[in-house]
Amino acid sequence: MTSLQASIFHNRQPDADQLKAYGFTKQAGAWHYTQELVPGFELQVTIKGDTITTPVIDRESGLPYVLHLDLANSGMFVGEVRGAYVAALKAIAAKCFTPTMFASGQMQQVLAAVADQYGDQPEYLWAKFPNNAILRRQDNRKWYALLVKVSADKVGLAGSDLIDLLVLRAEPATIQAQLAAGTALPAYHMNKQHWLSYRLDNGLALSDLMAAAAESRKLAH
Repeated sequence: MTSLQASIFHNRQPDADQLKAYGFTKQAGAWHYTQELVPGFELQVTIKGDTITTPVIDRESGLPYVLHLDLANSGMFVGEVRGAYVAALKAIAAKCFTPTMFASGQMQQVLAAVADQYGDQPEYLWAKFPNNAILRRQDNRKWYALLVKVSADKVGLAGSDLIDLLVLRAEPATIQAQLAAGTALPAYHMNKQHWLSYRLDNGLALSDLMAAAAESRKLAH
């Protein structure tokens, strides 16, 4: 997998229904899609299991074009092909793939419930921090949740095992009360006066988490 392709499809898995809706066709157990990038050059995407290939083909010669894969190549035409290639793959990743970073456990239950209730989907904004995602309101684009995998000691717990945290907005009185009761942890990364963290897969009921998420979403007005 090329570095460009790897960065785009990292921690994502294909969704068969979305592939079909996007225009992919399935043959011999593999999904296929072709798209013109620039005149005379086309992108050919093949997805089979965990393997994704994305060659760019020069239609005149029928041979693969590879200059766009080397970032040291900076010619105008190479840049045009590279830009079209990246844009095409990002569109496919956004429309036809689902994140796998939080594919199990209570975080997945929260994401499913949020998607069902509000239609909000996690956004993975930071290439350098692939473990982090956000949820935001679609009407004003404000964040109301941060989803992270961090070592336990980042929020004052013992050890360095990775844990799932759901970081939400809350009223100062709620933050103070829940920290005192031990039902929440200090906010990771966000302002501790207005956010707090919930450790997932640790006994909290999904209904309680969703109530906290609803309040956080309301506060993001």
